[in-house]
Order: sequence, then C-alpha cells, then structure tokens
Amino acid sequence: MRRVFLLILGLLLALSAGCMEGVPLDKYCYVLDLGIERGERMPYRFVFLLNRDVEGEPGQEGGGVSVVHVEERSLFDAIEALSGALSAQLSFERATLLAFSREIAESGEIPALTDGAWGRLKIRQNIRVIILEADLISAFQGFISPEDPTMSRLKANVKLYMDSFGYVEDWGMSRMREAFRHQAGDALLPYAALVGSAPRADMAGGLAYPYTGGQLLGEGQIKTSLAGSAVFSGGRMKGVLSGQHTMLVLMANGVFRAGHLRLPSSAGELNLALYRVGRPQRRLQDGVFTCRITLEADLERPERVDLEGAALSAEAEAYLSAELARVFSATAAAGADVFFVGAEAMGRFFDWESWESYDFAARLGKIVPDFQVRVKLSHSPRDPALE
Repeated sequence: MRRVFLLILGLLLALSAGCMEGVPLDKYCYVLDLGIERGERMPYRFVFLLNRDVEGEPGQEGGGVSVVHVEERSLFDAIEALSGALSAQLSFERATLLAFSREIAESGEIPALTDGAWGRLKIRQNIRVIILEADLISAFQGFISPEDPTMSRLKANVKLYMDSFGYVEDWGMSRMREAFRHQAGDALLPYAALVGSAPRADMAGGLAYPYTGGQLLGEGQIKTSLAGSAVFSGGRMKGVLSGQHTMLVLMANGVFRAGHLRLPSSAGELNLALYRVGRPQRRLQDGVFTCRITLEADLERPERVDLEGAALSAEAEAYLSAELARVFSATAAAGADVFFVGAEAMGRFFDWESWESYDFAARLGKIVPDFQVRVKLSHSPRDPALE
C-alpha cells in the first residue's frame, strides 16, 4: 500500500512539474487593460495594454508595458491572432480596466461583446468599465505617463472622483451587465476623452461646466481626462452627462459623498463644497417620483459674499431642486433610468411576469419628478448662528 501511495505521489509531482515547465511564470504576458472599438477591416479593433513583467514591477529589466492592437471578429479570435505575434501566453487575470469606444456603446453592441463566454478567460467580473470618446489607441497612450505606465493613476482617479468630487460613478462589468438585463435602473458609466477634444454636449443642457472628459481646464502628463458619465438605456448609450450633473444623480441615488457646486446666485457665481447628510428619502406614488435630499455646505470665501446665510441656502436649494428635475426629465425622455426609479417600482411586484407586464420602460418618460433639497450652510459671516 505504501509503495502504491508513493507511486501515485510521484506521478502527481511529475505532472505538476510538467505543467509548470510547460508555461513558466515568466512566460506569461499579462493584459492590464482592454479596449474595444470599431475596426477598419474587421468588425472590431481590440486594444491591449500588456505587462510582460510578471513578478517584478513594471519597467524593470526584462519587463515593460506596451500598447498593442489587433482587428478581429471577436475577443477570442483576437487572442488567437495576437498570440502568434507574442513570445508569451496571454493572461487576463490581472486586467483591471475595460474600455469601449463611444461608437460601440451607442450601437448597443456591448452586451453581446461581454457575453458569458468571457468567464473562460478569467476576466474579473468586477473589472472597471469606462467609455472613451477618442480612438482607443490614442486614449490609452494618453492615459500613460513615464511615472505611471500601467494607468494606475486613471484607476485611482475613478475612485477619487467618485468619493471626493462626485464627477463619476465607479461601475464594474457584472453590475453593468445586470443593468443591461433588467429594468430596475440603467448604467451610468465613467466617460473620458482626449484633453482639448470637443466631446458631445451634456444631454441635460444648462450651464456649460468643464467637468466632462476632454474638457477639464487643467493639463498635465495625463493627456486623456476622465469626468462625467455615459448614460445608457438598456445596453445602448444615449448621451453624456457632465461631472456636475453626474453629481446630482449620485445625490438622488444615495451614492454621493462630497463634491463642489458652482452656484449661480443673486450675489454672482459662488462655489459651494457639499457633503451628504444621511440618505435620500425616495418614493414613487401615482406617477410622481419624490426625492428628499439633505446636504451640508461650506461657502468658499464667504467674507466676499454680501448675502444672508438663509437667503444663500434658499437659493442653493431652489437651484439644486430645479437642476435635479431637469436632469431627470432629460434622461427619462431618452429612456434611461439612471435615477433607479425602476427599483422603487419593482419592489411592489412579487413575480417577474407581473413586473414585465407593468412595462416600466413605457411609463418612465411620464413620471413627474419632485426633488426637495435642503442645504444646511455650516457658516456665514452675516449669520452668527451658522458659524
């Protein structure tokens, strides 16, 4: 019995050694970021940011980061074609960013491109998703700087802009696919473009703030800027919201934490730092969506503002309530439920058949928004009670 056990153990060790020898760790080429856009000769161009270095840091001897691309009919065909041009085996286990061109997003092809077969590639279900206005090769290269060749700054900015500014919302692939399949809410994916480009106008209109991908006023080493959102209805992109309007949606959805608002007031345009207080109170009844939001606000340079604290709070409340209603109406008219009102309606149904027969999509554009915002000003030079 002992001899049989030792024989089996020896065979297992031999097989294990053979597998490791077949594909050594340093023979892998890791995909860090993947992008998909329309091809010129084939249906799609797949753009990869590759890291040849496995155990060391990017840029060490024997490793490095590079952007490569190939045109094919599917991701699997692209992998097969690209593998013949590489000296290492592709691995998606470390991929953290998935980007789609605006053209692909507007065509409604993302659901088919991210079907269940991707699971065989071990692509993380929580891989971050963004929409790019520019061609992906230029956009990927614009995200890279000598100090940050792996686009880690971009990925950190998605989290930073969500938590500290409210310009974007962080979406992973699994959540995106869930939004594509059901009617409880639609995707609001981060949006980026080349700095200095002219991206599409905000679908809600209003004041033209520079908080949109490609329109940020500052310019540095990163040549592709991130801000604002691509608005979806089902699996099809319908338009773009600026960072300021994205912030309003996040307020209503209970995702907003902190941000800055440019407020047109009787005292001129003011800058307010806003902070969430509790969660919004939401209700859908008789075709009216009511949403009550409470915020705290700090006024930038209050000593220069000749306005009572109560009057300033009232102006901020009126402006935010009106802007929220305008953004809601614009997105709902496009069939996009980025305020997740469908989730409020779905809670009333106990089976899927009843929910589908309710046909929420047909009702969305008829819902009347009623936003009630309360702004508590933390200090004011003309109102000691608020200091």
